[in-house]
Amino acid sequence: MRKQILLVAAVSAVAGMGCGTRHGKWESDHAAAARKLEVQVDRNGRHTEVEYHIAPGEVPGPVRAAMDQLHPGGPYEDAEREWDGGKLYYELARRVGGMEVEAMFSPDGQLHSEEIQVPMNKVPESVRTAALSSLSGAQATMWEEIRNSKREVVEYHVKMGRGTDKYKVMVSMDGKLKGIVREVPAEIEVPVSGQ
Repeated sequence: MRKQILLVAAVSAVAGMGCGTRHGKWESDHAAAARKLEVQVDRNGRHTEVEYHIAPGEVPGPVRAAMDQLHPGGPYEDAEREWDGGKLYYELARRVGGMEVEAMFSPDGQLHSEEIQVPMNKVPESVRTAALSSLSGAQATMWEEIRNSKREVVEYHVKMGRGTDKYKVMVSMDGKLKGIVREVPAEIEVPVSGQ
């Protein structure tokens, strides 16, 4: 069985990534059942994170309740099951006021982090300058605040495109470039029977 995935290849090192999988191994049962997979690798080719896209109904009730309280709105657009730093988290995404909001929670509904789309004019000038000068010929397609569990903005992610290539640019609060990753379409085969 073949699943389309999105393999995120590191163009520059990204600090602070967890192992991404349970005990350093992919969860093949979850991978086979996933709607889509996202894998992030470091410069040495090691995977640092694996995200299994799942149906929102598969997310634990306390996570859905926490999301509904934090970001009430329309239907969920996406859900993920992922490992970060050896810990299991669930992420839910929806649009609120026309903007994409993603929040990651522990299985008991405790907030871990948020990615909140914001208009470009709400992003500090130093961050805009760093992002827009990071990739020659690229255009910004989305600006996101990255917030910690206390809901404090800790950095910005900027989704950018150049031709058919897609990138994510990570910029610190003071406008320093933290890293760039390129999203690479890929294919992975996940066993569903046999050896």
